[in-house]
Amino acid sequence: MGNIIVTSIGRDRPGIVAGISNILYQHNANILKTRASILGGLFVMVMVVDVSKINLKLEELVSKLKEKGIELGSGISVEDEKVYRRKKKLIAFDLDGTLIKMETLDELAKAAGVYDEVKKITRMAMEGKIGFREALKKRVKLLKNLPVEEVEKLKERIEFNVGVQDLVKELKKAGFVTAIITGGFDVFANYVAEKLGIDYVYANRLIVRKGVLTGEFEGKIVSARSKLKALAEIAKKEGISLSECVAVGDGANDIFILKSSGLGIGYKPKKVVENHAKALVNSEDLRTIMAFIGGGQIRKDVIRKLKRR
Repeated sequence: MGNIIVTSIGRDRPGIVAGISNILYQHNANILKTRASILGGLFVMVMVVDVSKINLKLEELVSKLKEKGIELGSGISVEDEKVYRRKKKLIAFDLDGTLIKMETLDELAKAAGVYDEVKKITRMAMEGKIGFREALKKRVKLLKNLPVEEVEKLKERIEFNVGVQDLVKELKKAGFVTAIITGGFDVFANYVAEKLGIDYVYANRLIVRKGVLTGEFEGKIVSARSKLKALAEIAKKEGISLSECVAVGDGANDIFILKSSGLGIGYKPKKVVENHAKALVNSEDLRTIMAFIGGGQIRKDVIRKLKRR
């Protein structure tokens, strides 16, 4: 085992310094270098850590660090040094619960008067009694004859999660290619992409005829695996490797894309996602992501220190 880079960001400076350092010391990890800074009013600490002599498995150490981040309400990422050095160039976001607060399918169901039926199918899917694709088909079928005007009204109610607009502006300044890759719906994803200036959109396409939803999709349903395929296609088109990609999501449908990208970030993730993401954002503010992917001078300083060794 070589070195890892541990990045922590949050408001509890004493808690972060003591909490993360103590876990590393307890398990015989050697802190080689530390860089601390302030990003958007938040304390950021980056540590270069030698894990060659740790007294437990690396996966167990990473899990303990993530648990401490959750306990502190701070963001935390743990990356292999070689991966950290590699500049990130493309970032893909989930939509519902990540970029926006709204769960769009639930809101569509309420507008169509079928919310209880939709929730029942959702519960069955979560209990493993019905597959994801079948569950989504059944729920969308219940939206048949919902007027497009009702869908348009929902777009006007969309609220972004904290820091989204500022984050995307900073990403664009830094030259990132941006994408929304979602199991949600094109009508909302395209609207959000236009508002934020997102480069690519990959979403389920609802069919509309005579001013109403037909209750059907156009093309294939966006699944966990097709999300990863979409990221790979966008990356190939842009001449970018998957190791240079960042993925941000919160649910089980994001697991493949989070595991396979260079940096998978769980935003207030569901429990099932935590072990599959290399970084966790445990607060509301999405701007904390900049600390993980190159916020200001801090990443440059760390890489410069690494090169001096």
